[in-house]
Amino acid sequence: MSIRLKKRSQWVWVAMIVVVTGVLASLLLWNNKAKTTGDAEQGEQAHAHQENEKVGAEEGDDHAEEEKLALTSEQMQQQNVKLAKVSVGEVNESQTFPAKLVVNTDRQAHVSPSLAGRVESVYVELGQQVKRGQALANLLVPDLVDQQANLQIAQTNLELAKQDYDRERSLWSQGISAKQDYQRAYNAYRQAQIQVQAARSRLSAFGAGSGSSGRYTLTAPINGVISNKDIVIGENVQLADQLFTIDQLDQLWLEFVLPTMANIGVQPNQQIRFKSLQTGNTFNAQVQSLTTEADAQTGRLQVRAKVLSNAAELRPNLMVNVELQATSKQSVIRVSAAAIQQVEGKDVVFAAKANQQKGFDFEAVPVQIGQRTQDGQWVEIKQGLTSGQSYVAEGSFLLKSELEKGEAEHGH
Repeated sequence: MSIRLKKRSQWVWVAMIVVVTGVLASLLLWNNKAKTTGDAEQGEQAHAHQENEKVGAEEGDDHAEEEKLALTSEQMQQQNVKLAKVSVGEVNESQTFPAKLVVNTDRQAHVSPSLAGRVESVYVELGQQVKRGQALANLLVPDLVDQQANLQIAQTNLELAKQDYDRERSLWSQGISAKQDYQRAYNAYRQAQIQVQAARSRLSAFGAGSGSSGRYTLTAPINGVISNKDIVIGENVQLADQLFTIDQLDQLWLEFVLPTMANIGVQPNQQIRFKSLQTGNTFNAQVQSLTTEADAQTGRLQVRAKVLSNAAELRPNLMVNVELQATSKQSVIRVSAAAIQQVEGKDVVFAAKANQQKGFDFEAVPVQIGQRTQDGQWVEIKQGLTSGQSYVAEGSFLLKSELEKGEAEHGH
């Protein structure tokens, strides 16, 4: 019995050893397969990466070829593209000063009543265009009622005096009346005429008529725009009250302060330029006057110039920049102003270099610009170009268009 149990026990151990051996063999086979698969995948990925880099390099070469600008001599002549050399020349050093547009007070009118009264009606609004003689407001003036009544009394006295004079003249001519009676009637008649004329003159000086029933009308003394209005219906206004201001905006003044230490020469009747901060447009003005003495505390001179433009964008109180040229000049590297173009928000000049196809290759070179000549023909180049370098002086806008067109096509 013990021999049989011993043999069974041996078989159990043999079976267990076989099972463990099989499991270990399976694990070794699976690890070798996974390693082989991973190595294959890594090889494929490396190959794909190399292919992508190759394609990208080819595309980069194509893109560089697309951005390259070149023209033959014949094409340049047809498109009116002209070259020049970067040169050294003089430019006026300019300075910028803040300034403000103000109303020309020589072309302004203040409207005040000639009589105190109560406002019955107002006919215009703030900012409204008015013409000379146009009614602005109507007042009820008690004093005007008295003046018109005095005129009526003077006219009645004149009629009575004329009747008495006509009668005495007839009697004196017939020898019935004495000459002194005729002379008395004549003197009374002349005095009545003078009183009527004086009453009418007073009404005319006030700007009122004889039949306005105490109403007084304020009228515009000039053509212009109502820039100030201080009147409402029902209020009582006095003789010195300024009720309206009328401005003629077709000619404004430019005012600015010039430091005495500035290397700037400004003289009366000199033409200067100023630029709008809102639109960037440039306009001209003519110096009209400048203070004869500098301010004792600030050492500055007040300058006033007459604006030589009536553009709609120019309005009183508009802030602008005045560009003044310095009295000294300096030699700098400069190019034609027409050569400057804006590409991607940067100032560029198209440099030219001869190629093997008897033409030229062009490159947009970013530059840092400085001062401009007073006539606007030349621009100082502080950085980006060297003296003697060839550049596109005329027709650079064509190259800019071609460059932007190529970038747009590549983007799609």
